[in-house]
Amino acid sequence: MKLRYDIVELIIFFRKNMAKELAISNNKMMSVQATAYTQSCNIQIVGDIINRQQYDGIAGTYSPDFAIRPCTMFPACYLADPDDPNETPTCNHKLDSFKWSEVTTGGVVTVATSEQSTVKSGYAAVIEGNDKGTLYVKTNSQLGVPRTMRFEGSWTDPVSGYKYTFVQNKALYLEDCTNARAEINLDSPPTVQWNPLRHVSEKTLTARIIVGEKDKTADAKTKIWWYRILNDGSRQLISSGNDAEDFEIKSVTKGANGQISAITIDCDMIGDDIGYEVRACYIYEGSLPSSPRDNDPRVATKIVRDIPQLRADFLGSNYQLNEDTGFVTCQAVVSDNNGIIDSSMWNKILRAKWVKVTFGTQTTNGVTSVTESLATLGYGVSMQVPFEAKKAIRLIIEDRGAYNLLADDSGNILVDDGGNYIISREIDEDS
Repeated sequence: MKLRYDIVELIIFFRKNMAKELAISNNKMMSVQATAYTQSCNIQIVGDIINRQQYDGIAGTYSPDFAIRPCTMFPACYLADPDDPNETPTCNHKLDSFKWSEVTTGGVVTVATSEQSTVKSGYAAVIEGNDKGTLYVKTNSQLGVPRTMRFEGSWTDPVSGYKYTFVQNKALYLEDCTNARAEINLDSPPTVQWNPLRHVSEKTLTARIIVGEKDKTADAKTKIWWYRILNDGSRQLISSGNDAEDFEIKSVTKGANGQISAITIDCDMIGDDIGYEVRACYIYEGSLPSSPRDNDPRVATKIVRDIPQLRADFLGSNYQLNEDTGFVTCQAVVSDNNGIIDSSMWNKILRAKWVKVTFGTQTTNGVTSVTESLATLGYGVSMQVPFEAKKAIRLIIEDRGAYNLLADDSGNILVDDGGNYIISREIDEDS
């Protein structure tokens, strides 16, 4: 009987301690929330050896000399937590990988990586610890070859799996402090806007060659080259100003050393634009080169034919006309922001076109719009326009265009019997 009593007690115990389930929620997985960092990178120069050097060509020395004391660059990488008010420390020690590259006009070359401290001779990188990514630049820059160091690093967040990348550049500057190095002073800015309606057509470009603080333009140790920059970017040497291709050059000025120091051009003959480049050198010892060397200075200027916005009006259109009027005499008036331009000036460069405007209407899909029909009446500064009631007169000012070389159907430039290039405007001045 005692066993039966124990079983009854056990059943009562379970009934008292087992609640009746009325509803069950969906499961929600517990996980660590990833932080959305903001990454940044700043290349810092460490120590007193900065990224700017001076070169003395006579002594052949650099200051500072990276081969003796390298320039140290630290790519400070940061992962900023937007919810953390504390100052963000660098995270270089976390980087999964990095590489440094040297960027020059010759291309991009890897110099160090996180796997190999030195890939190219003259560079070394720290590949572990808090200073991971630090680069030691042990080679000097070269004149005329701009050099920039590029850092690229990455770190993958193990929580989110997101890959953060760090990219930053730092230029290395080299200043030539050799007193014998020539500098070119050209009295023309990089771009000149030439307005044929307001500016004189003749323009003189003068180059001065300065060595140290002295003008060496006419010195026997100075060599100057003038080039015409063609549309394809190539350079055409200007040797005398009298060659067939020098049709836009009116004269050249030469110094006692026989070098061209100035050219005078006719801007009416430059087409839509023309560019010139001046190269020069000063050889303090040795012979003058026959052509510019890579490191010799250069200065360029471009002259662009540019007609600003114009306003066109005409006189003789606002009179009260009688039915028996035969003609309306109209006089073209052209002006810009500086006022009215004399017709004797603009008619050589522009053409006045007179048109008759007939207005009509057109209905499309239930929408009616005004239409215009234009008929050319003639050309000229003034025009006698036949009177027609309910017709409008309109003046259109056209650009006759710049003088350009004439070519045949095969693209060959045409020349006259004397071997000179044949040039013409798009619209002749007599039309």
